[in-house]
Amino acid sequence: MHPFTHTEVSLNDVTMTLVTNLEDNITGAEFRSGKKLWSDALDHARKVLKRKDRILYAGGHIGSAAIFLAKVEPTAMIYCFEPDPVNYSLLTMNLVINQVRNVHAFPFAAGKKQGFIPFYKSDWDSSDHRCAMPRLDDADVSIFHGIPYHIPMVQPPEFLKQSYRNQAPDSFDLIVTDTQGADFDILEACLPMIGPHTSVIAEYSPYHLYRHGTSKQQVERLLRLFSRAEIVNSLVEDVKPAPVTVDSLLSFYDDHCKQYSGYVDIWLTSHPGPSRK
Repeated sequence: MHPFTHTEVSLNDVTMTLVTNLEDNITGAEFRSGKKLWSDALDHARKVLKRKDRILYAGGHIGSAAIFLAKVEPTAMIYCFEPDPVNYSLLTMNLVINQVRNVHAFPFAAGKKQGFIPFYKSDWDSSDHRCAMPRLDDADVSIFHGIPYHIPMVQPPEFLKQSYRNQAPDSFDLIVTDTQGADFDILEACLPMIGPHTSVIAEYSPYHLYRHGTSKQQVERLLRLFSRAEIVNSLVEDVKPAPVTVDSLLSFYDDHCKQYSGYVDIWLTSHPGPSRK
């Protein structure tokens, strides 16, 4: 039997058609459920979007979020990275089906350097693939497996400069990351393209960051480059969307880095020019 099917999906009241993998029992099944889906993080992204914005989207999955952004702001240009070969194939297919022309999709992981890295896939959930294996004492470790080859990683500013030359964007207006732990590496890589009006919406999952090798010190150094932080979505009990201090986010890292217990999405607003070093 062919493992793929297409479904009409409502995401934040934007209708799209998505081809999903029938073997995906979590996110794919949610798309196929027929329920109206809602993302507080995407709703916040919609509120900050402006005409002709240049957007980096890391962790593109099968394209639902990139298609949403492309439809709500057709003049934006979205540079979307998705390293998993199956997800990337579905992403490009979904862009064509939805007649989206303002998303440039790339089959690479985004990170601090260019090279090849290990990759670990979830047997259940195509949105949970990652660059670091769960710990052996984690309950879900048995559903992950490493693929038998390394995947390509690119450094976004350098990659876009090499690919587009004089048409490459010189800065991003919005950076969105959802990468199961690589988020702050990507943020650090993109510092040369963060300007005074750049917004960042990032998954902040201390457990995944810790497994990926992102230390609390690196988190602090990057967070302090921004003038304001706000939790815009929370999957953690007793943590509500609200403005938040760097110290509170660092305490959250300490409390949640050793064992997975949920994550939050944070919105960061830049100072007039973070360090470009």
